[in-house]
Amino acid sequence: MTSSSRSLPFIVVLALALSGCTGPSEPTPPPSPSPSTTAEATPTPTPTLVDCPDILSADGNAKLAADGLEPRDPRVVDPFAVRLVDAGGVACTWVKAQTDLVLTVVQLPVPDSEWNAWETALLEADFVDSTGSGTLFTGPIEVGSGVSPVVVASGDRITFLNTPAFADLLAPHTI
Repeated sequence: MTSSSRSLPFIVVLALALSGCTGPSEPTPPPSPSPSTTAEATPTPTPTLVDCPDILSADGNAKLAADGLEPRDPRVVDPFAVRLVDAGGVACTWVKAQTDLVLTVVQLPVPDSEWNAWETALLEADFVDSTGSGTLFTGPIEVGSGVSPVVVASGDRITFLNTPAFADLLAPHTI
């Protein structure tokens, strides 16, 4: 055997050994996005949820307190109000101890693109546009209380109240 044929296996083993000794190659950074891919359409702002005390005006909260109504865990039974809660609305209840006086309010922020669907849902739930302006809807009379719930659709929110008697207590952004 010639010396070149004996050195061939040595060269192959040396090449393999040396290829394993070089550290891992540095990862290549991802290419920078071009300006056209980074520009996005400005999203329509989604109205934010509010806390229960913020649904009512300061005067409204003071009136409830003066009348002895205290916050309680919400109990939502009206089907339209339940639908608002299921869509992410905030439910609030105030109760006067040892009476049947209860105020339940559910408020849902509604983007402009969803107003028509909610107005259709109101009409399907037998609410009637009481003012002709699409801002106050009166619901069917509740059998147990004889009172009709109302829905105030104004600004960027829909607000359900189990009784119209407290509609004037809503915070200005909802009226």
